[in-house]
Amino acid sequence: MSTSEFINKKSDTKSVTSVVVINNKKRFKKQLNHTNKDSLRHKAAMYKEFEIGHGIHCPYIVKYISISEDENGLYILMEHINGMNIAEKMAMEPEFFSNHRNTEKMLRQLLKALKLLHEHNIAYLDLKPENVMLTQISNDVRLVDLGGCFTDHNDYTAERTRPFASPELSNNDLEKVDARTDIYGIGKLLQYIEEESGTPLPKHLSLIKERCLNEDKKKRFENTDEIEKVLKRRNRTFASLTTFFALLVFAGIGWQLFIGTKYHKLLMLNLNTDTKIEGIHYKIVSKTDNACMVMGQTDSSNLYIYEHLNIDGQKYTTIEIADSAFCDCTKVTSVFLPQSLRRIGEYAFYNCKNMASATIPEGITTIERKCFKGSGVTYLKLPNTLETIGHAAFARCKRLKQVVVPEGTETLGLDAFANCDSLVSIQLPSTLKTISRGVFWMCFDLQEITIPAGVTTIGEYAFFDCHKLQHIYNYAPEPQNLSAIIRRGQAPYVTVHVPAASVEKYRNAHHWKDMIIVGDL
Repeated sequence: MSTSEFINKKSDTKSVTSVVVINNKKRFKKQLNHTNKDSLRHKAAMYKEFEIGHGIHCPYIVKYISISEDENGLYILMEHINGMNIAEKMAMEPEFFSNHRNTEKMLRQLLKALKLLHEHNIAYLDLKPENVMLTQISNDVRLVDLGGCFTDHNDYTAERTRPFASPELSNNDLEKVDARTDIYGIGKLLQYIEEESGTPLPKHLSLIKERCLNEDKKKRFENTDEIEKVLKRRNRTFASLTTFFALLVFAGIGWQLFIGTKYHKLLMLNLNTDTKIEGIHYKIVSKTDNACMVMGQTDSSNLYIYEHLNIDGQKYTTIEIADSAFCDCTKVTSVFLPQSLRRIGEYAFYNCKNMASATIPEGITTIERKCFKGSGVTYLKLPNTLETIGHAAFARCKRLKQVVVPEGTETLGLDAFANCDSLVSIQLPSTLKTISRGVFWMCFDLQEITIPAGVTTIGEYAFFDCHKLQHIYNYAPEPQNLSAIIRRGQAPYVTVHVPAASVEKYRNAHHWKDMIIVGDL
C-alpha cells in the first residue's frame, strides 16, 4: 500500500493538493488553484480551514501545520498520510470491510474525531468515503479536508456532497445544522460500506445505521456519545458471552483456543504429513497415481521442493503446493519448484517478503489468488502453459520491476499487479482478452504499456495512480467499453496510440475521449 494523497478529488477543483518535501519531511500542500487564488471567499475558506485544523489536536484528524502564501497564492501545509481513503480501500481491498471488526474500529475512531469537533462547536458536514482516510500500517482513521465545516462564526463556506448529505443540508437549511447532521453522515458511511462490500452489517451496526439515517433529526442519536454507548453495551454482552465460553474452555474445550496459534499450525502440519525432507512436509494425495503435495515447512530459508521422493519404500511425484503452504514465511529467501508441479495453491507464498525470485514451472495454467502477494520477487519467469493470473496474484510485490506474460495467457485477474511500486516494464501476450479491475493500480513507475488487439475488456481503476504513465499503445480496432481506468485529472496527459482506422472511434468513446488519441499504429 502507498500514499493515497487525496489529490484532486473535488469536482469543483477550487484547490489542488500535492506532496512536497520540506526539511526532509513529506507534507501535503493544499493550494487554491489559479482561478480562485484571488477570490476573497475562497481565501476566507482556507483561513477558516486552517484555523479549525490548527486548533484541533486529535490522533484521528489530519494535522494542520501552517498557512502561508507564495507566487501561486495561499496554501496550507498538513501532515503527510500514507494510506487510502475508504473508497480506494474498498476498491483495492474489497474484503477489508467484510471483516466487521475493521468497520467497527473505523466507526469508533471516527466518533472520537467528530466528538472533538462538536465539543468545539464545529459540525464537519461533508462526511463521505473520500474524506475518511485509513493509514497504511495500522488502518487508523484520519479525517481530512476541514474546509467545508460549519462554525458559529463562519457558516457561509459550509459544504456538502449530495449523496451523503442530510435532509437539512440538502434543503440548504443551515439554521438546523448541529451534531445530528454529522450523525446522519455516519449512517450514510455505514450504508456505503454495506452496499459496496456486499456484506450485510451485523445487527448492532445495522441498528446504528438505521437510526442515524432517520429523516426526522429528532429521532437520530443526539450525539456521538449515544452511539458509543450502543457499542459499549454490545461489547459488555460480548464480554459476558466470552466469559461463559471461557468457562466451557476450561471445562474441556480448550482446543478451540488452540486453533489459530503457531503450535496448532505446526500440529496440523505434522498430522497431515506423510514425510518430511529438509524441513518441508509432504502428504500423499493419491496412492494410485503415486502423487503427493507440499503442505508447508518448519524453519528453512532456502526451499528445495523435490520432484520425486520415497515414502514407505514407494516413489511419489510432487504435483501440488497446498493453499497457504508458505504463507507469512518471512525467512524464506529462495525456492526451487520442480517441473512436476501442476498447481500452486492460493496464498502459497503470500507475504514471503524476503523471497527474491521464483521460476514457475511449465504445466501450471493458473497462478492462484494472492499466491505471491506481498512477496519480495524481483524477477519472474512465467510458464508458457499459463492461462490465468488470478486475483492479486502478484499485488504489492514492491521490488518487482519487469514481467513478461507468456503467450496463451487470456486473463489478468482483479488487482493482479496492483501496488507493484517498482514495475517499469510489462509485456502482455497477443492471446490476452481480459484486463480486470485494478490490475496495475498504483504501479507508480509504469510509464507505458502495450495492449494487444484481442483485449476486449479493461476493468475500472486498471491504471489508477500510475503517476508516470504517459503512453498507452492500444492495438484493439474497437475501443473497449470503459468506466474509469485512470483519474480524470491525469487523462489529458496520457497519449493513447491506436490503429489509424480507429482514431475517430476512440475520440468519440467514453473515457478514451478524455485522453490524447493518436492514430499511428
